[in-house]
Amino acid sequence: MPLRAATLGRLKEKLLEKRRALINTVREKQADNLETGSDGTQDIADQATTAYTKEFLLSISDTERQLLKQVDAALEKMRLKKYGECERCGEPIGEKRLEALSFALFCIACQEEEERS
Repeated sequence: MPLRAATLGRLKEKLLEKRRALINTVREKQADNLETGSDGTQDIADQATTAYTKEFLLSISDTERQLLKQVDAALEKMRLKKYGECERCGEPIGEKRLEALSFALFCIACQEEEERS
């Protein structure tokens, strides 16, 4: 059963808000990363901590970039009128699942299968 227009509108707004939040988080982390740069006065322990922090921020932003790609893909599916279809079986993804995870790729059954394999 296709999603109702009101539900689609609500989910689209949810996706757009998630997209804005991700972009803001990445920007804030980039700004923090610039502020924590070495000024040449750090001892070796401080340098190690700074290096670890930068590495951690880079790994977090990779995760956030992946989430951003998933959100953008969901928005593109909406545009193409294919939003809410499971990428594995083609069946509709449940409305409750989309409410919980608006950029879900799979229905619950296929997601469970993906996790097992």
